[in-house]
Amino acid sequence: MCPIQRGGTLGSRQNQVMQRKKLITLAAVAGILACGACFLPPPHEPPPPLPPTLAAVYTIAIQVEDTTTENRLDPVPMSEATARNFNRLWADFRVRAKPFGAEGKSDAVLKITIRRKTKSCRPSGGKLFCSYEMIASFTVTAADGGVLQNKAEQRSQFGLWEDAGAAHGDWNSIPHRQRAAYALAISSGFIFDTPSKLGLRNSP
Repeated sequence: MCPIQRGGTLGSRQNQVMQRKKLITLAAVAGILACGACFLPPPHEPPPPLPPTLAAVYTIAIQVEDTTTENRLDPVPMSEATARNFNRLWADFRVRAKPFGAEGKSDAVLKITIRRKTKSCRPSGGKLFCSYEMIASFTVTAADGGVLQNKAEQRSQFGLWEDAGAAHGDWNSIPHRQRAAYALAISSGFIFDTPSKLGLRNSP
């Protein structure tokens, strides 16, 4: 009877070992799945509703005006570029933009008035990295002239690498204007209180 008992004990131990291996394997698989879930993108959230004063706004005409005394930005290409960037940046939002003066009806006008522009540069690797800042007011006006939303002072910033020793400060050059319009389009989104909920596209 002893050999039988030893054989039964050995078989029981083998079963226990197999069960432990299965549990370890299941735990490892569960860990891999849980870890993989950490890298999944967050669920898509719809943009929040507009403030009550802007609830009826679906199309805005963007008008950019530079009131500074030096290196004034050309209003027409700036308005066009800012509207284009607004539509690209806030593609998930129901409000669409067009440049001021373009054909078609708009529910409101977003006037961006640039009041101050600053620039500071630092050398790095034989080039200059220049930081630009625009301080502007953002005012949304309805078709009947009523002010729907207003932010008296909003800061918009961008940076550019420039060659050391080259002429600088031409805000109307294509690289400057593109980045300035992109920065203003980002700030325009804050008028509608949506940037925290929407994903920005890559900068140009």
